[in-house]
Order: sequence, then C-alpha cells, then structure tokens
Amino acid sequence: MDKSPGSKILIVDDDLINIRVLEIPLRAQGYTVLKATSGQEALEQIPVSEPDLILLDIQMPQMDGFELCKRIRENEETQFVPIVMVTALRETEDRIKSIEVGADDFISKPVDYHEVLARVGSLLRIKQYRDDLKRANEELEIHNARLEKELQMAKEIQQILIPQKRDLAGFRFFAHYVPEIDVGGDFFDVWEIGRGQLGLFISDVMGHGVSAAFVTVFIKTVVEEIRGQINDPGELLAMLNTRFDRLISSQLFMFATAFCAIIDLSKNTLSCANAGHPFPFILKHDEGICEPIGNEHPGKGLGLAPNSVYRTHEYPFDNLSRVFLYTDGVYEVKNGHGTEYSTARLKSVLLEQGAQPTPALVDNVLASINQFSDGIEKDDDMTLVAIDVDR
Repeated sequence: MDKSPGSKILIVDDDLINIRVLEIPLRAQGYTVLKATSGQEALEQIPVSEPDLILLDIQMPQMDGFELCKRIRENEETQFVPIVMVTALRETEDRIKSIEVGADDFISKPVDYHEVLARVGSLLRIKQYRDDLKRANEELEIHNARLEKELQMAKEIQQILIPQKRDLAGFRFFAHYVPEIDVGGDFFDVWEIGRGQLGLFISDVMGHGVSAAFVTVFIKTVVEEIRGQINDPGELLAMLNTRFDRLISSQLFMFATAFCAIIDLSKNTLSCANAGHPFPFILKHDEGICEPIGNEHPGKGLGLAPNSVYRTHEYPFDNLSRVFLYTDGVYEVKNGHGTEYSTARLKSVLLEQGAQPTPALVDNVLASINQFSDGIEKDDDMTLVAIDVDR
C-alpha cells in the first residue's frame, strides 16, 4: 500500500503536452495512466474505467475543472474518488474554490514530478484505507444480516418454548415476556398434573441474548423430562441443579435462578421450592393478602453448588387465590434518577390492582413499570406471570 502500483490514474487536460508531462513519471512508477482531453470525455470515461485517482486541469474550455469536479462529487458512485487539481493559478481564491467543489489536493504548474508522485501516493493510500473500510463494512453488513436471520430463528424457537395455551387443568395463566434483545434467558412453563393440579416453573439464566436463550432450551428439556417422575418441587430443583452443574456451569461458568411450585386444589395448597429466584407473591384480594412465598430457606441458584438442597414449603391456596411470578428484570428497572422499581413497589401495585381480572392485573403492573422507567432503556430480560383458578 506504499504507492499502490497498478492503480489507475486519469489525467484530464485539454493540452496533450501537459498530459505527457504527467504521464511519464507516473508510468515509470507502475501506475496505469488513462487520459481525457475534455470534461465531457472524462465524465463518459470515469464510469467505464473506474480510475483510482484523477489529476484534473482547471482551465479547460466548455467545462472547466471546477464544474467537472463538482459533477464527479455529485455522483454517488464517484463521490470519494481522490481528485487533484493541476493549475497554473496561484490565487488563494482559486485554491479555496477547488476545495469547495470537492478537490482533495492541488498541484501548481509547472509541475514537480517528485511532488506529483508524493501527493498521488499519499491520496492513493488514503483511498486504499477507505476501500478497505468499505469492504469491511460490506462484509459486516452481510454478517449482520446473517446474524439477524439466525437471531430471528432463535426468537421463533424460544417463542415455541413458552406455553401458548391460556387455560390448563382448571387454571388460567397470563404472561408477559420481554427479552432485552430478541431472545433472552428468562423462561417459564406450566403443566397439568391432574384436574385441579398444576405444575409451574420459572427461571432466569445469567446474562442475556443467544447464549442465555440456548441454556433455557436445556432447562426446558430437563424439566420436561423429570417433571413426570417427581412431584416434589424441591427434588425437581435438586435434580435440575445436578444436571445444570454437570453439563452447563462446569463448562460455561453460567448459573440460573429458578422457582418451582405445584398447586393442588384438592388440598387447597401450593407447595414450592426456590433456587435463588425472586420470591413470587400469593394474592387473595378478598382478604387483602399479598405475601411472598418461597422465601423460607431458599436454596442457591442452579449451577452454584452441585449438592444444593432445596426445601419444599407449603402455603394455603384455594380457588380465590392467585400467584404472581416474575424475574429480577421487573424490580431492577430504574428510572432517570437511578432508583429501582423494587419489590416493595411491585407489592404495592399488586395490592392496589388486586380486584382486577388477572389479564388486567398483568397489564397494569407492566404499565406501572413503564411509567416508572419513563422511557429509560431496560437492561435485563423481564417476565411477569399470573395464575389463577378458572372459576
């Protein structure tokens, strides 16, 4: 890239002698020299020959160098071709005008071939840098387009993992999932154990984006495999933690929080276990109750310790109860002052909106979060899930 030998240089001058004076030293340095004796001829030749640099005489009949330079710069395909004005004019006004119409440099006649070669070499190096940057940007655009396509596919796959039915085993659930980007590390699932018996699970994988999303696929697969074998939330989390530690955290140093529960209306109970996850709330509007659950001796997050113990706790839950689950992206949302939304604020909104139907409750909580953040960009995935009895 020192002098770009082989580069094509177009000399535009109505005087063939002037062209010859410039052509000899340029050819001696290995440049390919192209010639045009008028502005119109140059305009016709440039799209065909695609010169790497133009040496342009200012004083030409019909179309002078200023006008030709201006037209070259107005063309999107040639706007960045280096242009050196070659002129006998020395007035400051003409030099300023050369720059105004888009010239990169200028050389005074009579020309010094050492100066010509130095300026040509310098501008060609700059052009080479620009061309390299353009190629890199084009390659980056292709790469980004491929990534966007793959990200869209990952988004569609992750959407498939999220339960689509709104009613199951005599229960209804309503959810709102907002990944930081198109995919994320939040995941929830519900499954029917029997009539009036519902299993539910929510997790939050460390980090964001595609890597976290792929871990949610692993969690989904393992939970689906073992949930039919185990009816105790604590045992389910323990087995999931063992798999997670062996296959994920030992290789990728990733961890996740999780909460698992089983609702049994025949016993009017909700049994649950917690692996470092934010504590869900049980709501009973008729009694003014909104209390956290799973906060008694919660275990460590998945993948943090291979032999973690997860205790199962039991809470009252009848057909007037609701359970509200969420990930930390809900209460860690910040406003313009850097203040977090907080679980206390979430609890307050749940109490205020307790009389609302469950879909409206989820929507109103989300509206409260958005109003609090007031347009501040969220930096974490956010999931809200509310479950009640289909009466």
